[in-house]
Amino acid sequence: MKRALLIAFLVIALLTAATHQVFAAEADHYTAGRRLRDSSTRLNEMANNYLSQAIRDLNASQRCDDSQASETALYNELGKYFANHQKGQLVKDVLHRTIEGIEIFQLPIKDSIYAEWSILDGFLLGRPGAGSSQLGLSPLIRVGDTMIGVDKLEHMFGMGRTYFNYHYFDGDSLLDVLKHGIFREMTVLGGNIFATGVFSYGDLSANFNGMRFWNHVLQKRNDVLGPHMNLGPYVRCQNGQWQTTENSIDFRLYVDDSMDESINCRKFASQGGLDKSLRAMVKRNNNPAACPRVKDIATQIYRKYNLPLENDEKKRPISHWIINLDGHGVIDYKHEFDKKSILTESPR
Repeated sequence: MKRALLIAFLVIALLTAATHQVFAAEADHYTAGRRLRDSSTRLNEMANNYLSQAIRDLNASQRCDDSQASETALYNELGKYFANHQKGQLVKDVLHRTIEGIEIFQLPIKDSIYAEWSILDGFLLGRPGAGSSQLGLSPLIRVGDTMIGVDKLEHMFGMGRTYFNYHYFDGDSLLDVLKHGIFREMTVLGGNIFATGVFSYGDLSANFNGMRFWNHVLQKRNDVLGPHMNLGPYVRCQNGQWQTTENSIDFRLYVDDSMDESINCRKFASQGGLDKSLRAMVKRNNNPAACPRVKDIATQIYRKYNLPLENDEKKRPISHWIINLDGHGVIDYKHEFDKKSILTESPR
């Protein structure tokens, strides 16, 4: 009975994802080929140009003030540029290669670690036609020293803003916000066989860092990692008009190795999916299925987020909820984070 209810719930989740056009792509860091050129300079330039364009357009239609309504209007305008592959112009530009100076690595599914995938391992990656779908394998870009899937930018802009709204506007604890992100990752954002079949801790980190990005836009509140991590404000309201500040967006300050899924290890929805991906990793690498691939880097990123969380009775840090150093495995929907089921007890 419980299994039937779970399957029914996941089917509904998949239909919800399709209806709302949720982006649930995965990245392959094990078949990356040659090292890409750093795209951060051009990416940052375009981001700051779009920031300026957004506030010009908003200033033409209304005056700003210190209210939450005015703040929300700013974020909504910015959402035209900083959102997913269907709504956000910056991600569209990257995916459609309309920006010079951004090198992108697009790997066909048939040549990736998901080459043997079937619909029983993850429908969105295993279904016929997955190779031509944007709900499949995300292309890679390099930001600073880190190779990431373009889907991580979408998580930063999309789920990052959801995290921001829940935490800063709705007053949810950071622990509940992180749990909500896990619930989404287990359902509509990939981590079950009705989606991609991959549970990505890298996505969870991108969500978290996206919340930081949105908070920095106006920097009305200190960064959750501490005041020393404040990077904004990028915009301020002055004399009823939005203006950019001396601070500029630099994605190298948000993107780190926690978004590299050969460092921050992913989990799989089924044993079959895990076995197939491990075989493919062995076939494509000299140091095949190792994860974290570089243990020193993994330890560093864990320490970066190793800060206490209020309301966690077990006193587990932020890193516990967004970093996996235990290697590849099968996701445990009930006990992955050593607590009552997130899947059935989402805070939302």
